Amino acid sequence: MNREQIKIGHCYSIMPIKRRRTIARVTKLFRITTMAAQDEGWPETLELNPVVVQFVWRHAPYPNGWSSRRQRLLLDDFAVSAEKEVTCT
Repeated sequence: MNREQIKIGHCYSIMPIKRRRTIARVTKLFRITTMAAQDEGWPETLELNPVVVQFVWRHAPYPNGWSSRRQRLLLDDFAVSAEKEVTCT
């Protein structure tokens, strides 16, 4: 997917985790400094203030609840792992 297609409140089918189809719901998009990104252990980026995606996830076959911990990825990494937009249930 393109990074422009990622929106807050939308759900995306992402690469399987432990061979289970996984759905991610984006809760927040924000910018951080390059130094903060390096402190988090993310790879170097050419972008001065990279955009970060905060999301919760769940395995698709088990719609009983979203993860309690929010995860964060750089927008480019999230866009690579997102396969398509799906409906949130």
